[in-house]
Amino acid sequence: MVTTRRTFIFYAVVWAMGLVFSLIKGQFAGKVFLGGGGIDLIVVLMAYLYFRSGISQAGLFSFIQGMCVDVYSAGFRGLFVFLNLCALVVIVFASGFIHLNNPRGQILIVAMAWATKKGLFFALLMALGGKAAVGDVLLWPLILTFILTVTSAPIVFYFLDRLRLSIGGHLPHNGILQEH
Repeated sequence: MVTTRRTFIFYAVVWAMGLVFSLIKGQFAGKVFLGGGGIDLIVVLMAYLYFRSGISQAGLFSFIQGMCVDVYSAGFRGLFVFLNLCALVVIVFASGFIHLNNPRGQILIVAMAWATKKGLFFALLMALGGKAAVGDVLLWPLILTFILTVTSAPIVFYFLDRLRLSIGGHLPHNGILQEH
């Protein structure tokens, strides 16, 4: 019972981190990153949740995060749910070939998921009539966002593993950290 409660607390913290990050990112990213969108912690958290708890937890997280962004942004309904679920599909398929239990695999899988999410976002934005918004995006902020997102993946994985161990949980798979 105690480990179940601690596991729940850990996942509640991860979900809260994702939600708070999405809301803060929506307020400041356009002003700071000039259309690049800032670091995409949601993709990293999706990869972590898929690695540590499976497709159902990661899928639910992706869906809820996308729904929150859709409601908060007042844009096309379902756009971010679709983008997050597509990024999750890339994570699931890529993890069949590349292992998420080492930093190189985390970087590669997060890079593929981020590129898919951003590529589909701009393609759908152009298809749905947002040509003026797509033309305003500069390439350098997107490259900076890409680099920051993919290099943050191993760091976020490490800190979430440490948080999970400090709460008293256990790591279900061998990963970056080993339990002693």
